Amino acid sequence: MRSLLRIGALCGTICAVACKPAVPGVTVSDTASAAVTVDSGFTTVPESVWVALAGPTIIGFYPVGSNEEPGDDEGLATALDDFSSHLSAARDSLMAAGFTVQLRAGDTLWLRAGNVRSRFVRALDSATVGYVFADTLGRRAVVYGVRSYLDLVAYAHEFKRTGMLQPH
Repeated sequence: MRSLLRIGALCGTICAVACKPAVPGVTVSDTASAAVTVDSGFTTVPESVWVALAGPTIIGFYPVGSNEEPGDDEGLATALDDFSSHLSAARDSLMAAGFTVQLRAGDTLWLRAGNVRSRFVRALDSATVGYVFADTLGRRAVVYGVRSYLDLVAYAHEFKRTGMLQPH
């Protein structure tokens, strides 16, 4: 029952973030470089999965799973709760800083800035949750793992200012 409440809280956060008007946003990472790939395979990607970059954007990513899975892994359930809570707490400050905030399930993010399309693929040896900071200039930074709302806001300001992130 407790895991269903956690899933409900995560879904609520996703809806709250996804239903807000788009504001340019940025995604942040522990390393200054992120995997960016451009190829012809983008034509098969459904329109609904693309993250449109109109400015600095932060994309929170988390694992795809069924409602039963988090209950099986108490650590994952706790991480998803914290992930959802901190991103929700930071949302207004991030938007005030000019960032669009997005949430996406899965290991691959499909990014589009005008006619430029790119893909971010989560490193296999990394945490299953994290944040990608991106902008229309093609800059990317990734932070793996759950971060506090204060860290997220600090990363956003650093990324917007420099286009890179230093680990905190």
